[in-house]
Amino acid sequence: MSEIPSATDDTQPFQQTDFEKITQLVKGEFQIQEALLEQGTPTYYLDWPQETKQAFLRILNHLEEMKLIAFLRKVNGRVVLRVVPKPPVKPSNPRTNVILLLATVATTFITGYISFPNTGINPIVSGAIFSITILMVLGIHEMGHKLTANKKKIDATSPYFIPGPPPLGTLGAVIMQKSLPRNRDALFDVGANGPIAGFIVALVFSAIGLLLLIPAPTPPDANTLSLMPASWILLARVFSGLNLLPHAPLNGVLLLHPITSAGWAGMVVTMLNLLPASMLDGGHVARSTLTGNKPRLILTFASVTLLLLVGTEFMVMAFLIVFMSMFKHPGPLDDVSALSRNRKLLTLALVAVFLLAFPVRV
Repeated sequence: MSEIPSATDDTQPFQQTDFEKITQLVKGEFQIQEALLEQGTPTYYLDWPQETKQAFLRILNHLEEMKLIAFLRKVNGRVVLRVVPKPPVKPSNPRTNVILLLATVATTFITGYISFPNTGINPIVSGAIFSITILMVLGIHEMGHKLTANKKKIDATSPYFIPGPPPLGTLGAVIMQKSLPRNRDALFDVGANGPIAGFIVALVFSAIGLLLLIPAPTPPDANTLSLMPASWILLARVFSGLNLLPHAPLNGVLLLHPITSAGWAGMVVTMLNLLPASMLDGGHVARSTLTGNKPRLILTFASVTLLLLVGTEFMVMAFLIVFMSMFKHPGPLDDVSALSRNRKLLTLALVAVFLLAFPVRV
């Protein structure tokens, strides 16, 4: 389990009257073995086993009124509750979000403008379609995180879109969490809901995009793909059976429509985010599901190895995961209460989403 923070030097020490008041709150929810001021921090060693999930949430609600938070951890085989001052949340500057959004609109528009020269689509139209579509995929993914964070009382920023060079014109989007999830259920939900929302919209755009593939003679710079998400193979089989897919001309190809390209990008983003490593969405899910550092370290190693096996296209992401894994995942405030059964079952659905989004070399 992760370490429990203590009161820092720049915080006011707890007075005996504060300690007694907090102790009464804790005794009202938990069975206590020992209560003490440990390094100036109210610390409670709890009987185990006992119900902790709902009791901890009730304690947090009471402590919020006192501008305090609590951490629940297992330390050396004992369950420990520690109460510390709630860190101040620095307000965000919405101008940064707007500036980055406008910059990403520009870079994705330019990418769409220059990336579909042989399709017969007006470059301005292709730029606008690609920009709108890919920003919708990324935006809905991040709003899945943001809305869940709001529901779970986690302080989080609005999405930051990140401009980038072609072939995508963006490096994705992120939200920044400014407070920890209350328990493993909340950590799981924040990690899972973004990829689920993003996958659904990417699947819709992929289906539309496959129907909009553009038949053309093979030009020297044909805009085709060597990696195809597994879900595309299934969609293509369904559409072929219904005779809906366009047909390539003799010795020709089917070129990507801007919507097709954005759908592909959404699938790849979903797959990468669901890798069970570090601070990725899949890493949050793994952190909420598994106990101990060794299983998560194995999953991180497996994620990096998988990316390197897929191809050089993902080498940068593999190195990024290695870098991120140097920073310890903080976990939730309550790292003792188990993940709910329904969420454990939902993990299987996330594995299915990962496999459907996974790119296959064709």
